[in-house]
Amino acid sequence: MRRLLTLTAGLLLAASAAQAADKLTPADMTEIQMLYSRYAFAYDSGNKEMYGGVFTEDGLFKIGTDRTLKGPKEIGGLISSGLRVRPKIFHLTTNILIDAAPEGAKGTCYVALIDLQKNPAITGGGVYEDILVKTKAGWRFKQRTYFG
Repeated sequence: MRRLLTLTAGLLLAASAAQAADKLTPADMTEIQMLYSRYAFAYDSGNKEMYGGVFTEDGLFKIGTDRTLKGPKEIGGLISSGLRVRPKIFHLTTNILIDAAPEGAKGTCYVALIDLQKNPAITGGGVYEDILVKTKAGWRFKQRTYFG
């Protein structure tokens, strides 16, 4: 009987842990939403450290099928100019969908590029597909793929 109770308790704990891995808490969802905002704000304001910092140390940023950048330093290197106090170009991220996944979470969203110095102001856009993981420093992009 004792073995049966131990086995049953073990199975319940395993099932509970598996179910917990399939769910994101409200705090997780909020932090992931802020990660998406931090990504766009960092790029638009020219903050290389913040921009690279939204990725894990081994994170990948794939631009279509042609280009892959690895790690915060290389990804942060996409920003060539210094900090801009009032940016004129904005990345508007919309329709963010986040789902729990075995590695943490999967996300996708639309992005529109707005250039206030041009007419028409919408100058580009696309879709991001993301793999997100929770690190000691919080949620980060493990892999981000942009399709323009």
